[in-house]
Amino acid sequence: MVRVTTTVLEAHVLSEGDWIGATEICRMCRIDLEAVLELAELGLIAPRRTGSDWQVPATQLPRLRIASRLMQDLGVNVSGAALAVELLEARRALERRIRDLEGSSGG
Repeated sequence: MVRVTTTVLEAHVLSEGDWIGATEICRMCRIDLEAVLELAELGLIAPRRTGSDWQVPATQLPRLRIASRLMQDLGVNVSGAALAVELLEARRALERRIRDLEGSSGG
């Protein structure tokens, strides 16, 4: 007799108005709440407090994941991770701007 196990996955497309609870954020990003709150103090994310829980805008999940990876994989401290994320985003914005300018000039 062959036993088959089925796992049901559920997906939800996150949008601008969606918020994720702190427990879920910490699990998804493999980061502790203290680090999340430190990143908020540094201005990397803008959480909100709802009762006794914290929530983070779903749109900021990629920033938290990158910061978490920097801290875990490279041993970067919280403020270093925040700075690195901001610099990476600035670089991407400049690259997009260059592509836009090159496209509009025909070159």
